[in-house]
Amino acid sequence: MADQILRAVAAGGGIRMVAVETTVSTRYACRRHGLSYLTTTLLGRAMAGGLLLASSMKTPRARVGLRIRCQGPLRGLTVDAGRDGGVRGYVEAPDLELALAPGGGFDLARAVGRGHLQITRDEGSGDPRQSTVELVSGGIGDDLAAYLFHSEQTPSAVFVGERITRKGIRCSGGVLAQVLPRAASEPALVELLERECAAVEGFSRQLEAHRGNMAALLQSLFGALDPQPLAAPQPVGFHCRCTVSRCRGALQLLGIQELEEMIAQDGGAEMTCHFCAEVYRFSGADLREVIRGLSARTVKPQ
Repeated sequence: MADQILRAVAAGGGIRMVAVETTVSTRYACRRHGLSYLTTTLLGRAMAGGLLLASSMKTPRARVGLRIRCQGPLRGLTVDAGRDGGVRGYVEAPDLELALAPGGGFDLARAVGRGHLQITRDEGSGDPRQSTVELVSGGIGDDLAAYLFHSEQTPSAVFVGERITRKGIRCSGGVLAQVLPRAASEPALVELLERECAAVEGFSRQLEAHRGNMAALLQSLFGALDPQPLAAPQPVGFHCRCTVSRCRGALQLLGIQELEEMIAQDGGAEMTCHFCAEVYRFSGADLREVIRGLSARTVKPQ
């Protein structure tokens, strides 16, 4: 079952809702990065959150960067999500595992500790907009809701969750519900959303029950608000934009002298993408080709 994202409106158009499933994407990230159960949970939630934020961007090439820098043993994580449905990400300590919290769940607060959430919105033209807020809980959902409230003055609720067993991820995803700007000044509508969100119980369980049907998930969570899909679900998936040509471009930035030293000392170069763990290897001959290209640029016309 492919991952998907669904956009909807509710309460007569005053509330915007988005539901996303990232089960397949999270499984793929887990395999690529060798994630533990704990870090699979955190990255899956962060990828869902990134896609939820990107869903409101205006242009197809728009992207959202979600970055956590923290004092806990996780050290941090980074997610890049696009309006086109592509998402990728990584954690700083992929094999981190901790004892379960007293309630029996993953101890996300201990893993993350104190820190900051940084969100970068890039519409693909002009300067990207960046905001940073302190982490609230480290569970991703509350942190994103705090960001939306403090940085964008938008009353919002964010639910992220998963079901994970010894066999791996059974489901992963999230839901965003927020009062639209034109309706944010209506106290009754804000109170209605707060009341309905407070009544949500067992989000991860409901996510699993409605896997593959985000419209049914929204109806299950917020049926009283009459959520209405705006269009058919959009496919989403883990997609990294790294390529051989991008790596060659990075090598060019090193300059001729450093490239020659790499040939002499190592006989080539190896580059690993942080986002997808893909390894790109360049032989000495490959580096000489890069050097020839740089040399040709420096030759002045007669």
